[in-house]
Amino acid sequence: MGALENALGPDVLRALDSGALSDFLRGRRWFGEKSQSSLAARIVDVIPIAGDDQRWAVARVEVTLDDGTVASYQLALSVREREMSRTHAPAAVLAQVESGVMSGLLFDAIDDPAFRARVARALSRGEGFAGDGASLVSERVGSGSPRLSGASRVVGGEQSNSSIIFGEDAIFKLFRRLEAGESPDVEITRYLTAHTTFRNTPELYAVLALVHNGERAVAGMLSRFIPGAMDGWAHALGRARAFVHDDTDLRRDPFAPESRRLGEVTAELHRALSTPTTDPAFAPRDATAADVARWAGAARKSVEQGFGLLDRLAPKLDARSRTLALAVAGRRIDAFEHLDHIVHSLGGPAAAGVLSRHHGDYHLGQVLRTDDDWMIIDFEGEPARPLAERRALSSPARDVAGMLRSFAYAAATAAAHDEADRDRAAQWEAMARREFLAGYGDTRSGALIAMFELEKLFYELAYELNNRPTWVWIPLAGIQTMLTAAQRSA
Repeated sequence: MGALENALGPDVLRALDSGALSDFLRGRRWFGEKSQSSLAARIVDVIPIAGDDQRWAVARVEVTLDDGTVASYQLALSVREREMSRTHAPAAVLAQVESGVMSGLLFDAIDDPAFRARVARALSRGEGFAGDGASLVSERVGSGSPRLSGASRVVGGEQSNSSIIFGEDAIFKLFRRLEAGESPDVEITRYLTAHTTFRNTPELYAVLALVHNGERAVAGMLSRFIPGAMDGWAHALGRARAFVHDDTDLRRDPFAPESRRLGEVTAELHRALSTPTTDPAFAPRDATAADVARWAGAARKSVEQGFGLLDRLAPKLDARSRTLALAVAGRRIDAFEHLDHIVHSLGGPAAAGVLSRHHGDYHLGQVLRTDDDWMIIDFEGEPARPLAERRALSSPARDVAGMLRSFAYAAATAAAHDEADRDRAAQWEAMARREFLAGYGDTRSGALIAMFELEKLFYELAYELNNRPTWVWIPLAGIQTMLTAAQRSA
């Protein structure tokens, strides 16, 4: 080991300045605690990763939050001489390090092609690594044997994790936030791969886990890569824009059969996850009155919180959004009456059907469009929700409501810069909804879908008010449309 590589030693890494480490984390897109007013970050475990002529390290970082709770993250670290960095500058530099006469940069190893090759070798061999307080273990899943040799590249634009594509065969998702217990993404993908005939999700090949004090947290997963597939959001948005701007006849819009097929694939997923099984994590059960009451209570809370934020923040919105916000604010009673009507129309727990595992964060960004079909990915659930909640059984209608709202966002984005286009965008959204629901085919879930969609709308309202006020008109318009339709049908 060279002198500079001493910078990857446990003692050196643990001594890194907490402020510099916190600043580094705040600058990463995948760091989920940016809203914290203060952070205390420290490296507590270091796992050396030896290579042919290099060494890397995986560090477990504990971050103390404002309320005193601690979140765990993992960092893969590499070091390079400063002279070498001029020709290959790492995207994420943590610190400058000195070792005698040598000077270098400590940076995120995911930007190091040699490290990515080392990860591929470890996954293909089922290799593990031991550290001074934690270890990494890898586990092969299924019978697939992807080729992991050759060029690799890092996927851009992600938020809660980092992904590496190996050639055209496999993709490795590196989980940045570590949570003790099962990862829903791994758990559901493994179950679908091993125990069902559902094949519209990429096959799981291997799992990487970080073990600390007897607790296991999923650190990464290796799955089949779908070459040529397009992000579902980008695909749908392109279709929506084409319809809005090219004067396409709605009856011939190519997204109509695609949306219907997406509904079919979604129904196939839900049937696969609701099949009776002896696995306690996946065994479905009938909904109860308590379940319905809990869902109704959550929807009511979402409505209350949305209106509360609207009252407080509406004056700060731009003129167009403020006008729409005032109109929606005046329909508070309508919203609660609509919710009460939905709950009443459920007719009891029997109509709520079966509770099962489901996607949990279902929208166009969680599907891929291939040449002639859809693939469903990323079963982690909403990142902000606790792990136990993301692994819990619930109504699959939640997924349906999430996708319907995603169509609304695609349509609104397609017409965002020209109000004259919004009628065309609304037509496209209505078509996408209609075809998706026709493909899904479960007419018994209508009231449940309506309740979850109402809850989702007010969740979006709160989110946009807090984070993206220039987008708040989208959920506001959705609330207006929903309440107006409810009044007409009353």
